[in-house]
Amino acid sequence: MFFNTKLETIVRKPGLEQTVRGVEKESISRLVNGTIKSWTQSEGTYVRWADEDVNVVEEGLNRAPMFCNMIANRGYSNILFVGHHQASQSHWMLDQYAGRMIDVMPPERTGMQTFPDLNIVAQFIPAWWKWGKYDASMTVMAPPSPAHQGAIHNAVYPAMGVHKNTMPCSSQYQHGMSSWEMNGSTSEKFDAVVFLGVPMAHPETGFEEDQVREMFAPHCTEDFDIIDIWYGAPTPNRWINGEEQDSSVGVEEAFAVRSIWDGDVQSQGGRPEEEMIMKSMVKIF
Repeated sequence: MFFNTKLETIVRKPGLEQTVRGVEKESISRLVNGTIKSWTQSEGTYVRWADEDVNVVEEGLNRAPMFCNMIANRGYSNILFVGHHQASQSHWMLDQYAGRMIDVMPPERTGMQTFPDLNIVAQFIPAWWKWGKYDASMTVMAPPSPAHQGAIHNAVYPAMGVHKNTMPCSSQYQHGMSSWEMNGSTSEKFDAVVFLGVPMAHPETGFEEDQVREMFAPHCTEDFDIIDIWYGAPTPNRWINGEEQDSSVGVEEAFAVRSIWDGDVQSQGGRPEEEMIMKSMVKIF
């Protein structure tokens, strides 16, 4: 399953689909790649986001629409995206022999040494949401430290218009933090909080769902959903005592939409390896 320039179907909200032309996808890919290159050169910063096997910008534009379609199908009206990025992470790919790959490589990638870091790819979700004009409003948390901004906040998000929908916060969020604040408010409370590649502040002790829910509750509706998109080995310390909802149907629907417009995925049986990876990444509470 790769980025391509075929006519693509996206789900802006339940029952409302829209098509994205291949020329539009090719144009935004060139723009984001070029913006990252220009920003890294002007800052004197090294970021390796592409090699002979993988271009993480293309991987973001390949995978983010599927996550967005899954989220949009749930019918939210106002979404808070909370990401996580370390500017010091100079490589945006995983070496399949270096220990961080926890899944079997899909068959079409078995000859490749690298695979996109899917926690970096997750940062592209609000970018595609904004660029694709999905129906629900969105806000993205913007950490104050340059150490947590990097090319994501200074290149990818401005290129795709996300900088117009950011809100400052006291620090970069991690699950299980004892103190964290949003430095702003919106007129409408959030009915979903979506975490993007967010690690634990204390992996040895983990965190409970109630800790997270209490921290975000003042800014959210009474029955708001939490969606955690995370690539990592399973651990019992994430979402202790959490009341998890079934997310598998949403992922299956996202792959069904992909199979409609992408003949390669359709001919390969829906790409079950990729579907299993996405299912392992998504938890809803």
